[in-house]
Amino acid sequence: MALPPSALATLGERPFGVYVHVPWCSSRCGYCDFNTYVPGHISDATPRQFVDDATAEIVYARRAISDSLTRPVDTVFFGGGTPTLLPAEQLGFVLQEIRESFGFAEDAEITTEANPETLSPEYLEALRKAGFNRLSLGMQSAVPEVLATLDRVHTPGRALEAVQWAREAGFEEISVDLIYGAPGETLGQWQQTIEAALSANTSHISA
Repeated sequence: MALPPSALATLGERPFGVYVHVPWCSSRCGYCDFNTYVPGHISDATPRQFVDDATAEIVYARRAISDSLTRPVDTVFFGGGTPTLLPAEQLGFVLQEIRESFGFAEDAEITTEANPETLSPEYLEALRKAGFNRLSLGMQSAVPEVLATLDRVHTPGRALEAVQWAREAGFEEISVDLIYGAPGETLGQWQQTIEAALSANTSHISA
């Protein structure tokens, strides 16, 4: 495969980022419009197979870009789906392939999205060891009724607990994602969520 010259012309002049889409979730949330699947719902497709396919695609992309890329990767973002449904070591394996194929800038931002229910102190330590330095946490709400409306299974306090675990694991950049305007949500409930997110002392809030 060859990319058109116009796609390669300024490749070394602008920041270069890599997005890895992990299409697996333990269940489908009603609000989600992303390309995601529950393990076992597709024959001959598994999260483990995804790792093999993703690393093969990285090698393929390196070949397609060829010698046009003269700068290392500035940002890596693992999104989904739920990347943290996979073992941290498998995510690290994909990350290592990106590193070997393209190289990382010295200050590269390397992020994975995470569902609070998939995290533990040990898992976050393994992520940090694998090279991830930023966490984007799907908090969504601090109100049980709103979480239920959104089909989220974690408890309100789990996201805040995960932020603390991430800090202890060495993550300095932590973002929480919030959803507002869920059916039936009141202004007071949204205020409660905002105050909870602020109390976590994260570096970023995305709403």
